[in-house]
Amino acid sequence: MYDIEGLLLNVLILAFFLLFVPLLLKRNIKSSSKNQTKWIFIVSTSLAIITCISFPINYSEGFYYDLRFVAQIIGGLYGGVPASIVLWVVTVAYRSFFGGLGAYSTFIISTLILILTIFCPFKFHQVSIKKKLMIGALFSIITSVSLIVVTIIMFDLVVINFADVVHFILQLCSSVVIIYILEIIRETSFINKRIIKAEKMEVVSHLASSISHEVRNPLAVVRGFLQMMQQTDLPIEKRKDFLNISLSEIDRANDIIRNYLTFAKPSPENIEVLNIKEEMQRAIEIITPLANMNCVEIQTNITQLFVIGESQLLQQCLLNITKNCIEAMPDSGKLFVKTIEKNGELLIEIIDTGKGMTQEQLSRLGEPYYTTKGREGTGLGMMAVMKIIELMNGRLHVKSKLNQGTKFEIYLPLEVSEEVAATLEK
Repeated sequence: MYDIEGLLLNVLILAFFLLFVPLLLKRNIKSSSKNQTKWIFIVSTSLAIITCISFPINYSEGFYYDLRFVAQIIGGLYGGVPASIVLWVVTVAYRSFFGGLGAYSTFIISTLILILTIFCPFKFHQVSIKKKLMIGALFSIITSVSLIVVTIIMFDLVVINFADVVHFILQLCSSVVIIYILEIIRETSFINKRIIKAEKMEVVSHLASSISHEVRNPLAVVRGFLQMMQQTDLPIEKRKDFLNISLSEIDRANDIIRNYLTFAKPSPENIEVLNIKEEMQRAIEIITPLANMNCVEIQTNITQLFVIGESQLLQQCLLNITKNCIEAMPDSGKLFVKTIEKNGELLIEIIDTGKGMTQEQLSRLGEPYYTTKGREGTGLGMMAVMKIIELMNGRLHVKSKLNQGTKFEIYLPLEVSEEVAATLEK
């Protein structure tokens, strides 16, 4: 009975170098080109061959069994002619280092694999998975049979022993299983890319549809009032009213476009140290008239803390949230705004006593084409909020219950202390 632990170890080696290592490197090296990916696979396959030769089972003096040829077959089929040549050199050169009759058989079998992979009648990358499995199995069978024949000739044997059978089965199964897993990985990666691309196109489509619709509405209003103002008998007061409405509609269109640009903007431009107390007070001053119109009482508890970011973007984030909170309380309510230092982070809590949201509405918060305001909203405001918080390396948590209100929790990193900020300002 021959010890087959070495062959089983070879199976693990093949799985590690042919499946795990290339996949791990591909996932971590996002910007690698197609050529770089191919050479990563060739190097990994070469290491698989070297490691398999280093851990064989001893057949007889100067002759060893291992699964080096599985790596050479798979590497040659997937890597093409350059890979076939490199792997042939690696296999022959490294096995020759150990000497013995096995070095001659390795040269013969490795050369046979080189010829098979180079002159394969099929374009391996273009055939179906079924044909790839058949090609891999056929090459493995040819290699195993040839190895048995060469072994019998060199050692003058006429009986196929247990080691030959085990090696034949493991080489065949390893080739087929590894090719199958590689194809599953490649197919999954391809499907994921298609899904991501489709999702991006869907978002762009909805954004374009939503923005064009929402911008067209205020423009139509402005056009209508301008046409009415052309009437010569229109009173001055009416003209002023129509002009104010037109200006407010233009501002509304500008807000929609600004929110969209914030989402599309890759990164902040004017990074500086921000005094969160000043930023919060400025936002509250701007939003107070709207709160008064809705009979909303604003209660604050704001401490002086400092973050890194762009003032304009932070203001837009705070205004979008507080505006949504006030609009959720059309018949009066309370808006609570406070800041807390928590675990080395700034926590901004914005709480309203409005109508709240269901779990379904909460789960869809931030989608560009989803809004709880009916025809008055686009969903772009919350989408811009999430983008701004992401740009500031923060995170947003939203809690809400129907008819009980909504709580926004914004976590931002505290980059500097008050003393350091004072030094920077000087």
